[in-house]
Amino acid sequence: MTYRRIRSLTRGIEVLRYLNTVQGAQPTDICKELKLPRPTVHRILDTLEELKLVHRGYYNREIRLTDEVKHLARAKGVYEELRQAAWPIMHELTSRYVWPCDLAVFRDNAMLIVESTHRSSSLSSDIGMIGRTRSMMLSPLGRAFLSHCSDTQRAAIIEALKVRPSERDGIMADSEAIDRMIAQGRRDGYNMCSELPHTRCASIAVPIRVRSEVVATMNMVWSAKELTFDQAGERLGVPLLAARDRIEQRLLELERRARGGATDAATLLPAIDTHADPGGERRH
Repeated sequence: MTYRRIRSLTRGIEVLRYLNTVQGAQPTDICKELKLPRPTVHRILDTLEELKLVHRGYYNREIRLTDEVKHLARAKGVYEELRQAAWPIMHELTSRYVWPCDLAVFRDNAMLIVESTHRSSSLSSDIGMIGRTRSMMLSPLGRAFLSHCSDTQRAAIIEALKVRPSERDGIMADSEAIDRMIAQGRRDGYNMCSELPHTRCASIAVPIRVRSEVVATMNMVWSAKELTFDQAGERLGVPLLAARDRIEQRLLELERRARGGATDAATLLPAIDTHADPGGERRH
């Protein structure tokens, strides 16, 4: 027997899934993103709030997921530890330099954004960055990953990208350009896309590694009208690398706690410093 699906339940789950990709959202954001009528969204939110699956922020009244959702899933999110380690440092970085940051992981031959400070930056008009993807070759997030992952993984990614129409032209057709991109990322510790057109904004990205394995990349986005690429490298490169080092340290702390090992900060710093860039000394 075939049953008709419950439309209201489907929409409610769609709302939960969307809220799981952002720090918080206004009902109008949900309407726009999911293309749902406003009365429908308010009914869904009222129901979810009654079930204690969402709550409204005290000051801005944004809708956020509660811990009950995690209990319902009976598991931590796939990227929970990574986000836990990175978020305070990303927030601090944006608070100091105002420009927003994104944290991304490699998935399906693209970089998936799993954390962002765009909502807390007065210089950003973007919302809902979490859940969006970025190109491996056409974004600093992707280039930072390719520059520091293993040779075997890089070769496999490049082969997979060659069959994608959006990736076939430009740098994909120039193996020497790819080699220069990788060498530059290893030399400087960060990647940019200075040769591509940037009508509104540009970014600089660094890899985040745990025991020599790239687990994520993090960028800082700036207005192309405010800074040149040289200026961005000088002003943002060092603090971004320093923030990356702190995130790597926090990840090692979490790893050692999980294993029941020592967590003294002095024992973690040498382990981080041994991850030198293959193409040169690590720059700070």
